Parts: sequence; C-alpha cells; structure tokens
Amino acid sequence: MELLERIAIERACGRLPLLFARYADNGDHAALANLFTEDCEFARPFQPEHPFYGRDRVQAIFRDRPPILVRHLVTNVLVDVASPTEARGSNYLLMLSSHASTVPPQEAGGIYVGQFDDHYVKVGEHWHFKSRYGRVVLHQGGAMPNIPPPTPEARGLK
Repeated sequence: MELLERIAIERACGRLPLLFARYADNGDHAALANLFTEDCEFARPFQPEHPFYGRDRVQAIFRDRPPILVRHLVTNVLVDVASPTEARGSNYLLMLSSHASTVPPQEAGGIYVGQFDDHYVKVGEHWHFKSRYGRVVLHQGGAMPNIPPPTPEARGLK
C-alpha cells in the first residue's frame, strides 16, 4: 500500500472518534448513527458488557436519553491500517456532564476517563465504525452511574 493511501485512511478513520464526540455533545443522534455501518456493534463505556447491535439501536441510545449537557475530549487517537477497506484503532476520552440543565455553564458531576477500541470499514467511498467498544478506566468526583441493563430488544437482539 502506498504511503499516501495509508495516511489518507488513517486521517479518515481518525476523524470518526472526533465526529462521534461532536455529534454526541451536540445531540445530533442521526449524524452520530450514520458514522456506523448498518450492522454495527457498539458498547457504551458505562456498560461494556451490554453491546448494542445495528445502527438504529445506536441512534436510539442517543435519541431517547434525557437531555444532558456533556462534553467529550478525545485524545491518543491511533489507527492501524489493515487493508484499503479495513482498519482498527483506539482512543482515550474524558467525559464531563451535567444532568441539571443543558444551558451552560453548569457544574459537572464526575470526571470519567475511558477508552474506545474501534474497527473501521470502508463502505462505498466512506469510512464507518463496524464496531466500537468502550469502557471507563478511571473516575473521580462522582460514583459510576447506576444504569439499568438495557433490554434485549433495545440492544437489537430480538
């Protein structure tokens, strides 16, 4: 593979985690879902043991949650190119949020540091997440959220 082709793939895939954060923070659930393949897998950092299956299920996570003021800071984005149509990557994220109001400025609850492990594929002319598995590794200033496990239907299992 040519060096310029590899660099172009790394750049295209490296933008996906940044776009994911922007769309999640801005509440653009449709644009966020379109970053994924139709048959994707996605595990939220707070519930890595309960992955969701399918683009429509990913969109529902963000569309159906209560309004939240949130910011994700993404760093350490690494992409390893496997072929002209496939790559894998990882990145770290820092998340701060407030459920009190969506009008800034607000006091954040806790600080959560996590990681995503991503599998990227090229569909047509565009790169997408085939899978995105997150997990929280550190937190400070707040307890881990107690989120009820999603139903099998919500996860796209039935």
